[in-house]
Amino acid sequence: MSTLKHKGKGPQSLTANELREGMNVWLTEDFNWSRKYSDALQTEDESVIEKMQVKGEADENENLVVGVYFIDVEPDTGLPVRYREKFRVKGPSYDTADELGLQKVK
Repeated sequence: MSTLKHKGKGPQSLTANELREGMNVWLTEDFNWSRKYSDALQTEDESVIEKMQVKGEADENENLVVGVYFIDVEPDTGLPVRYREKFRVKGPSYDTADELGLQKVK
């Protein structure tokens, strides 16, 4: 049984990590996952939040995403409330240039 719970007050978004690539993703209005926070569904509607929870649990059980949880969103700015999520919005914290062979070897 999932431990995914909506605990916050105010607008909420649902976030997770892609299982295969580990990238941060957010649930969109059409209930798909996007790597762009700007696509994230933000709502205070309890019936929509319940549907988001069902989708998150289903996709986690299907091994599409991991670490699904709700985040609090600032009503005025639309940005995450907590530092952790603000940091995650900016993308990966490692340099992908090395993986692509773009860094020069000295």
